[in-house]
Amino acid sequence: MSNAENEALRQQGGELYEHVESTLEQLASRYSLYIVSNCQDGYIEAFYHYHNLGKYFRDYENPGRTGLSKAENIQLVISRNQLNASVYVGDTLGDQEAAKKAGIPFIYAGYGFGDVKTYDKMIHQPKDLLQIL
Repeated sequence: MSNAENEALRQQGGELYEHVESTLEQLASRYSLYIVSNCQDGYIEAFYHYHNLGKYFRDYENPGRTGLSKAENIQLVISRNQLNASVYVGDTLGDQEAAKKAGIPFIYAGYGFGDVKTYDKMIHQPKDLLQIL
């Protein structure tokens, strides 16, 4: 199933939130960006391929490649890239818990899928990151 899902994403993409690419472009000019997701192996690569957004990210990780939890993958990306000031942007309680376990601040994407009550900062659309970072 995951191979079919990855191929569908690679061919058809998905709908991006408004201003995602311009926001990523501006953020990447000031910060190093990374993706840590709960997806299967190959999903991020398919996303990068279709939307041509890989150029904004320096590294990524997921349990499909490592078998690790999200918190462990966050810590892996931090260690691998020798980061000393990180934040995690996410939209679920699992994202919040992973950021807490990894020891980094959590920015809640309130426009997403989850309902999170505890966060360090909240955004209502992707471009809000430009105002709070």
